[in-house]
Amino acid sequence: MRKINDFSRYKNILPYDSEIFGVYQPMIGWKSKRIRQRIEKGFSADLSKAREQLFKRFRGNFEMVLDERGVLQKISRLENGSGDVPRKGAMGSFVIENLTRELPPLERYDERIWDRLIDADRIKTTLNQEVIPKVTEWYKTAQDGRANPRSVETANELAAEQLQRESTVAGYVLHLKQTKQYETLKQLFYKQDNQLANLQKLLSFKDPLDYMDPFKDLDRAGLSPIGIVHLFRQYFFEFDTFLGSPVGHVWLSPGSSVELVEVSTRRTLVERTLETSLETVLRTEKSLTEEDELSQAVKEDNKSDTKFGMNATANQSWIGGSASASASMDMANTQSKAREVSHKHMRQQTEKISTEIRKNYKSTFRTVTETTDTSSKRYVLNNTTPDLLNYEMRRKMRQVGVQVQDIGTYLCWQTYVDDPGRQLGIAKLVHLAKGPEVGEIPPPEAIPMPQPVTTDLNIDIPFVPKTEDTLPEDDMDEVYAEGKEVNLDTNEGEPEQIQWKFGGFKAQCDQPGYEYGEAGFISFDYGGNDIRLQLDEVQEDTPGAIRFSVRVKHVNFRNVSPLRVVAKITWQPTKKLNDEVTAQNEQKIKEFNEKSKFEYEQAFVEAARDRINKMSRIEPRKYEDLREEERIVVYRCLIQDMLTKGLPMPDDRTRHVVSELLNTIFDIDKMLYFVAPEWWRPRLHRSHQGLGGIRKPSTVVPAAAPAGGSVHAQIKAKLTKNLVTAAASAIENTQIASMDTVSWGGTHDNRVDNYYITEESDPAKLGASLGWLLQLDGDNMRNAFLNAPWVKAVIPIRPGKERAAMNWLQRLHVEGTDGLDDNYVAPLDELGKIPHSGPNVTIRDAINHLCDVVADKHAKSMKVGRYPGDEINDDNRVSATPVDKVYEHGFYPLQGGFRALQGGEDFEVFDQWVEVLPTDQVVPVPVAYDPKTGRQL
Repeated sequence: MRKINDFSRYKNILPYDSEIFGVYQPMIGWKSKRIRQRIEKGFSADLSKAREQLFKRFRGNFEMVLDERGVLQKISRLENGSGDVPRKGAMGSFVIENLTRELPPLERYDERIWDRLIDADRIKTTLNQEVIPKVTEWYKTAQDGRANPRSVETANELAAEQLQRESTVAGYVLHLKQTKQYETLKQLFYKQDNQLANLQKLLSFKDPLDYMDPFKDLDRAGLSPIGIVHLFRQYFFEFDTFLGSPVGHVWLSPGSSVELVEVSTRRTLVERTLETSLETVLRTEKSLTEEDELSQAVKEDNKSDTKFGMNATANQSWIGGSASASASMDMANTQSKAREVSHKHMRQQTEKISTEIRKNYKSTFRTVTETTDTSSKRYVLNNTTPDLLNYEMRRKMRQVGVQVQDIGTYLCWQTYVDDPGRQLGIAKLVHLAKGPEVGEIPPPEAIPMPQPVTTDLNIDIPFVPKTEDTLPEDDMDEVYAEGKEVNLDTNEGEPEQIQWKFGGFKAQCDQPGYEYGEAGFISFDYGGNDIRLQLDEVQEDTPGAIRFSVRVKHVNFRNVSPLRVVAKITWQPTKKLNDEVTAQNEQKIKEFNEKSKFEYEQAFVEAARDRINKMSRIEPRKYEDLREEERIVVYRCLIQDMLTKGLPMPDDRTRHVVSELLNTIFDIDKMLYFVAPEWWRPRLHRSHQGLGGIRKPSTVVPAAAPAGGSVHAQIKAKLTKNLVTAAASAIENTQIASMDTVSWGGTHDNRVDNYYITEESDPAKLGASLGWLLQLDGDNMRNAFLNAPWVKAVIPIRPGKERAAMNWLQRLHVEGTDGLDDNYVAPLDELGKIPHSGPNVTIRDAINHLCDVVADKHAKSMKVGRYPGDEINDDNRVSATPVDKVYEHGFYPLQGGFRALQGGEDFEVFDQWVEVLPTDQVVPVPVAYDPKTGRQL
């Protein structure tokens, strides 16, 4: 390839292609209302943060007295705050204002002033005599006419906040003086060239634009809502073709031929899978119940009545007296015995036969469509000579000329839309996770709690006389109460007495782990004997062994001695035995819960893996649809909130008028938006990969155990409650445990943006490692849009409508008119070209002149002229507009290769160069080589 020095032979070659591109340039303008409000919003946020950082490590010391309604009555105490490290800055403090009044000017500064000015007593006096009255006065003013509790509470909080501030300020200043940090005090009150003073200066500014240097900062701040787009067009001309370097060699023997085939193959594989499943359940159930009941009652009543009588009367007389004796005997003996035997027998037999047949059918149809597109090029080489020929295969190259032309200038309106992605919806993947197989885990059988047991002890109560005239053969058929005869005849004298206290009985429980304890008791089975006993004293020798005594409250031996009584002793399980059984049940519950929890965790991990795989394979939506949605979001903010703000639109029937009016002024369809990178405002939307959870199966929630139910039911209810609790805790934790993840390490080094992958998942989207908010079906540009702090929207103004657009933006209070009447600073030659009515050129005059210049340039682009202008031969000139002149007359060499645009040279071709492009064609070229040197001849 040779360098082209003379382009004259390529004149009048028409371009085969063209491409338009533009360069946007923001301009310095007036203090835009919208951008000013945007800066003020951020400025106020900076002020709030600066105040919050004031005296961060100091602790206030004050006391407020409130009445029963919560209203402040008085401030009883306000003292210096204490702390270790002071906060920086000291604005909004009465203490600081009091000290500032007595400070000398900076030129007369002496650090000894702090010894006199800052004193603990002085600070305390200031707190009590100046701060407390001012805060109290403000509080009373704020409470006038406002007695609702919310207002009182708010006023209390504000008063406490101010007292906290004053107390910490006082402590901070005293701390600096006591530690002799005089330089810090000087910086706090005097110097403005350090961070603390700059913070104080920042807090003292009323206007966020006041601390900007208009010569250094204004052009970087981009305060102007007006910008310019310069449009350019590239033209491509076909100059020449040539052969490039060889890409292969072919040798041909004499009289031979070779066929070369260049094949390119494109293979497309489409796979579709259709899966159909059918499940059929056939269930048969048979139930049979049989019951019978038998009751029998037998009563027997025998009564024997024997009655006979004898009456005898005897009279006897003595000397000096007489005696009369009379005897009467009536004996009745009645014996009645009743026995009732009731036997109830119930037999319940249930026979349940259940048969279940489950049939599953699953059909999978897989269709694979493979499309292969093959294109081939065939080259046939013949050697008809008697010599050996060598062919080089060389790629055909194109030599293309490129020229760049200025085709116009547009005036644009630029603005900002904060957090544009908030109005966009985020896709939610619908995925039903398979729950754990909890129903397949059989619940453990609860060990019944030990129940009381009863043992029998035979007690013999003998007839033991206690009086001399008590004889077994005569008195064993008498009734005795507490050892004394009850039925006495008038001639028997003193009542007979027998032994009625018996002791030394010993009982032993035959089951280990039982004791008599406080809950134990003894009952008696008299076996039909006419005797009643009372437990006298019980002593427990060892757990499970007792000694006791009894008292005979009533007895009639009926000539039988001794009488046998069966003592039924009830033993209670020991606390140790109960604890052992409870521990065994708790262990079973724990094992069951651990197994159930493992099932939940396993199911959750499997569901999470499945979701991660499916999430990673979701195809992004069409590029055009995503970009169109983003444009619509930006349009919403611009049209509804700004361009139509303040317009009288009673209903939607008048909106079409506004839309047509806007379209005549702004070229809305050509709107451009520039997405600000996330790093300008990191962590606008902190996000993490969500894994969801799993449902709690209903089978693990049985009905609650009834009150007083069986021990097994109570244990089962407790077990189920623990199971549900463990399941709920597993579901609430939506992160996979560390034991179930693998990494190269470092995942615990305070990295909050970690994400999950599997061996089957596709690579994560852009922003996953940054903690971005991601859209499952979005692309990288959508994810950047969602996390962008703002977008800059640029709407071109239609040519010729520049003045109307400026009037629209100013009159509707979209951008306002602040600063338009300020002087415009520019070189004198530029100021001389700007028409103005006042003594000085204002920014309004400069903007109006700019609108006129752009409109005049557009008017020039519509005029038809003769091109090229320097052509002598009129036959080569064509009639065209300045924008389309290249299309009409074709390539015209640019002398020097580049021409910088000067004033008045609009729509000129100002740059050209030559490009070399390869083609898809290969050309065989015969070559020869010197056999001695190996060089090509």
